[in-house]
Amino acid sequence: MNSLHKTTTQSGETGLNELENPWKQLLDRVTRIVAQTVSLPSDDVAQTMEIPPNPALGDVAYTIAFRLAKELRKNPVQIAAELSEKLNKILPQEPLVRRVESKGPYLNIFLDPGQLAKLVVSAVQVRGAEYGTSTEYKGTRALIESPAVNPSKPWHIGHARNAVIGDTLCNILQAAGHEVVRLDYINDLGLQIAQLVWKLRNTDEKWTEGKYDHYLGRLYVGVQEAFENDKRVEEEIRETSRDLELLDSEAAKTSARMVADCLKAQNQTSYRLGIYHDYQVWESAIAHSGLLERAKKMMLECECVTKLETGDMAGCTVVMLDKLDEFKDMQEPYKVLFRSDGTRTYTGADLAFQMWKFGIVKDPFQYELFEKQPNKKPVFRTVVKGQRRRLGKFDYVFNVIAAGQAHPQKLIYTILDLLGYKEQSTNSRHVAYEFVGLEDVDFSGRKGTWIGYTCDDVLDKLEEMARKEVEKRNPEASEKSKVDVAKRIAVGALRYFMLKASPERKIVFRWNEALDFNGDAGPYLQYSVARAQRIIEKTEDEEPVPADLTLLSSDPETALVKAISRFPHEVLEIVRAVMESAWETSFTSNRLTTYGYELATLFSKFYDSCPVLKGEPEVRAARLELVRAFKTTMTNCLELLGIPVVERM
Repeated sequence: MNSLHKTTTQSGETGLNELENPWKQLLDRVTRIVAQTVSLPSDDVAQTMEIPPNPALGDVAYTIAFRLAKELRKNPVQIAAELSEKLNKILPQEPLVRRVESKGPYLNIFLDPGQLAKLVVSAVQVRGAEYGTSTEYKGTRALIESPAVNPSKPWHIGHARNAVIGDTLCNILQAAGHEVVRLDYINDLGLQIAQLVWKLRNTDEKWTEGKYDHYLGRLYVGVQEAFENDKRVEEEIRETSRDLELLDSEAAKTSARMVADCLKAQNQTSYRLGIYHDYQVWESAIAHSGLLERAKKMMLECECVTKLETGDMAGCTVVMLDKLDEFKDMQEPYKVLFRSDGTRTYTGADLAFQMWKFGIVKDPFQYELFEKQPNKKPVFRTVVKGQRRRLGKFDYVFNVIAAGQAHPQKLIYTILDLLGYKEQSTNSRHVAYEFVGLEDVDFSGRKGTWIGYTCDDVLDKLEEMARKEVEKRNPEASEKSKVDVAKRIAVGALRYFMLKASPERKIVFRWNEALDFNGDAGPYLQYSVARAQRIIEKTEDEEPVPADLTLLSSDPETALVKAISRFPHEVLEIVRAVMESAWETSFTSNRLTTYGYELATLFSKFYDSCPVLKGEPEVRAARLELVRAFKTTMTNCLELLGIPVVERM
């Protein structure tokens, strides 16, 4: 059965404005008619609803005859025929339905195309830029962590996938009513940072040109080789790593300057992709804020956490996992959270951080402005001495992390449950994504083979390729316009490619596929908006003519109308799937790209089959409104995907 029936049965009394979701509205109206005819509750009838794969079989179908067969002791085929006859007699009460037919045991409902167009296009006209949004999750707060790139190198294509997935998830959650806070985690205390700090203090080489993150990436290649082959260098770097923990050490001061400069360079890449944040949490701030101590104290108050008194790991703080099946038969069924010297393990630190995200541990951080972003909004970073800010508590936490971290993430959420924080455990989400490679390229950060293939390099090449296409399509445009359009197309190509495959699938980035102006790619969707805009521009100086939307009844028009009507439904279904699953969640970003591609394709068919400007005055006016409704819907869809709109290509 098609999943659309869930809209009716799960939403219940949501208080949604009827214009928010015309697809749901029309399904509810049809279901009520059938329910009144068979004297059953609408929810029961909705459970039997299906969407036929072929419009020739109807717009909506019901298998209610199977359910009634036992009660009435009749053949389902006979029941469907009788219901069809009854429903056709009461059709004047519902102009949205044109006719009802029975085919075997199925009850097939055919909607009136003109009334459907009137309902849908009117909804888009009223809602405008808000079409596709809803209030279903209003009052719910969500924290999303992404992309957490080490501040020691430029973004590569895999980092871009993380960032694009995280940003799009934020957009879609906001569209469903969530209040969203975008968080970036900055690990400024790792071994990579120590290696670079050591290198900066032991080299005469100076940064003179190019992006600073690229400069650090090149330095890292050399220092990694020295670290692996020179014992003296390894010892000095490990000493530097220990010094990073000391706030007043020269190593810590060098690191603070280096990391800040690297982050600002990385953010230039982020901003090119239209990705912004609200907060950065620096690892050094975690180490010196008292967060770990507070969390450790709270952990030790739980029965499943103890400090070992004997054995090789005496003094270690551990969580007992013997209640879990995978640990039951182990001789030592526990996980170390804090070592005997008080230092945290990865599990201990991640658990404490997750507790902070939910507000279980009182926020110990102070904050300062890191920089003002191109979207005019500030991004704040955690510091040891700054100002307090009220982040408030969050209902859900989403961690966008590589699929290879699935087990560690699951362990954190499991331990939260064992500690007694069942609700927070259930509301923790790991948004997993898989490896992304580049066509004909195998790159490595350590070996330096990434040079020339960073996210910046990919965007530069996409812009160059897009610039040539723009020149062919619009040679008379100004140079400034061509450059701007090429940049927008490049971003759209990259973001769409990262989203059109399910996040848990490995993908290989292919240049020509990403820049396809005629297929399943970002530029194709952008071009559809430009085509619609050209039609609208040609009528801007004309006197407006009242539009009779019921004239929109041809097959291409109806197919486009139905697709437009589904947009709010598609957004909500993506959010519901994310919210319903716990721990490793399913973020079906590809559902929205698939919808966008279908919408653009149906507009192209309408464009080719239904002349707008050359039509009769009344038909012309109605079709212009449909073009506007399409443009609004596609624009809103692109904004959720983070793809820039291009009104002239």
